[in-house]
Parts: sequence; structure tokens; C-alpha cells
Amino acid sequence: MMKTTPPRRIHITAWGSSAKQMLTGLGVKDVPGMVQLVQQAVGARYQVTASERMILAREVDEEGGRFDDAARVREVESVFADDGVAALVTIRGGAWFTRILDRINWDLLGKRKRTLHLFGFSEMTTLITIAGQYPQVVGLYDLGPGFLESGMKRWALKNLSRLTNPQGMSDDLRAGFAAGWANAKYPEAFKAFFAEVADLLDGQPSPRVPTGRLLQGRLPARRPIVITGGNLSLLVAMLGSRFMPAIETQSKWLAIEDLNEACDKVDRMIAALRLAGLLDRADGLILGDFHSGDTEQSDAVFNILRHHLPRGSRKPVVALDNFGHIWPLAPLPFHRPVTLCCRTQGRGRPSVRIEACRERDYPPTR
Repeated sequence: MMKTTPPRRIHITAWGSSAKQMLTGLGVKDVPGMVQLVQQAVGARYQVTASERMILAREVDEEGGRFDDAARVREVESVFADDGVAALVTIRGGAWFTRILDRINWDLLGKRKRTLHLFGFSEMTTLITIAGQYPQVVGLYDLGPGFLESGMKRWALKNLSRLTNPQGMSDDLRAGFAAGWANAKYPEAFKAFFAEVADLLDGQPSPRVPTGRLLQGRLPARRPIVITGGNLSLLVAMLGSRFMPAIETQSKWLAIEDLNEACDKVDRMIAALRLAGLLDRADGLILGDFHSGDTEQSDAVFNILRHHLPRGSRKPVVALDNFGHIWPLAPLPFHRPVTLCCRTQGRGRPSVRIEACRERDYPPTR
């Protein structure tokens, strides 16, 4: 009798902040209901599993956040060691993951026989940058799908005229409309995200492509580059630690984004990167979305950055419209070669896009 091989798994968990509140928005009663929703999206290609204990974890900010550090370390190492896991999706970022970094046996990733795709952003910057250095790991800086609803709400508020006639609407009514629109779209967007995860595992390119514009410097029409980076606050937390090689910028581009940080704090954090040599050694810099509440900060951050570059610097600086705490968000591979494409049109800033290379053609750099 022929022995059948069970399908590889897409595992969903929450190693940063708890994700219990997102179940209501999905219209499901519990974690098994969420798993069923995702399984419908990916079909029979992959088995979907989830860590109920992690997703529903107790969290109290005033008492140190989470109370399950040892359990989180055990699950991280279990996933790293399990070749049956094809993809790990951290459902949200939040907080509390950085403090357990030095308790994790990262070298378990070097013993894997099969590739592990990691999806995460924000607090998961450390996970993606550290794990993405290993040849057996594809680290994608991509949204925690729990962020979808708030990201779509912010997009709807900024684009009300594309969705309805906002004339005469009060601020409360605008906010209510945006929240209702996002809530209605959320379950299907959640399923679509996981359907794309399965497609990526099958070797299909993502339809979400990082795009933006060149802010300073010059670029050829096409250039192979390697990117590291992530959330600015998390990058600063790694400076001076044994994990700093994960964000070393020699022969790489540095990508940064953040939210709800005052401009003076952003200046201080960029100064920390500069003093550590990361700006000077980088081949180029990528700025993602920066905002605090309803205040857009991306232009302000570029102005801040210019104070930290040598006068007259022509180091390329690129702004991406879909990198950071924003929707739509495009996945950005770290530690793997990608192609930066630049096109000049008229008198405006040259447009850029980042195309992921095929995994089988380009091994990760380390």
C-alpha cells in the first residue's frame, strides 16, 4: 500500500501582542473558526494550523505585557525545527517579542532540510531580519493580517471621495463610514492574504509589488540589490547586540518605516543608525510610510534624514508607497537579491519598483 505524505503546513501564531480582538472582526467565534476560514482560502494544498494559546494570550501592559515568555520560546524553536511547516504567519506585531531574542536557538534554522517562509512586520522586524539570514529561510517583511482592518480603515478615510460623496459629512460620520467599509471588507481581505501565501509557496510571484519614487541620487534602469531593515524602533533595539549583523548594511540597502513616533524621536533614532555606521555603509536607503495618528510624516522624515547625510550626498534614497504600517502593503524580501527598477517619466521624480527574483536562482546572502 502506497504511503501518502501529509500536506505541509501554514502555521498561524502571535509571538508579539495578543490577537484575540481580531476574531470578532473576522466574524468567527474562536481560533478554530479562523483556521477554517484560512483553510477555505488555501484549499487542500496546505494544512492550516494555529496556536490558540499564543493568539489568545493574556496581555497586560502595566505588568510587562505577556506572561508566557518560556512558552513562546518553545513554540518558536518547535516551528524552526519542523520541516513540515512551510510558512509561518505572525498574525500581528505589537510588542514583547524583542525581549526573548537571546533565549531562542536560532541555529535550528540552519538544520532545516526544507525552506521556511516567514511573514511578519513591525515588532516582528527582529524575526524577519535574523531568521532571513539563513539559507533555508525566506524572510518577507509583510503585514500581519491582523493589521488589515485598521490599515483599510485609514485608507478609506484618506480616499472617501473614491468610495462615497463625503460632502457635508461630519468627522464622526466619515470615521464611521471608513470603519464600516473596512469591517465589511476585512474577512475577504484576510482570506485573500492567505491565498496569496499559498501561491507564494507554490512559486507564484506576488501581485503586490513595492513601488514608489526616487527622492535623491541616481539609479540605472535596473539594479540588483539586497535589502535589510524594517521598523525603525526595532532596528535601534538591535544596535550593539549580537544580532546586529542581521541589519548590517555593507553592500545592502537599508529600509525603514515606523508609526506614532514624534519627529524628534525619529531624528534621535536615525542618529543612532548613523552613529553605528549603518547609513554610511548602506548602498542606498528606502523610506516607507511614517505617520502619527492622522498626521502624515513621510516628507518630514526625508527632511530629517537629509540632516544625517553628508552635505551634497548623492546616496540614492527611495520612497516606497506600500512599505510600512499602510494598506495596501507589498511584501519586501530581506537578505535576498531583488531587482530595483527605475524609470524616468517627464519632469517628475523617477518612479521605482522592486521585483523579487526567483528563489531557485538566487540564494540568500549571509
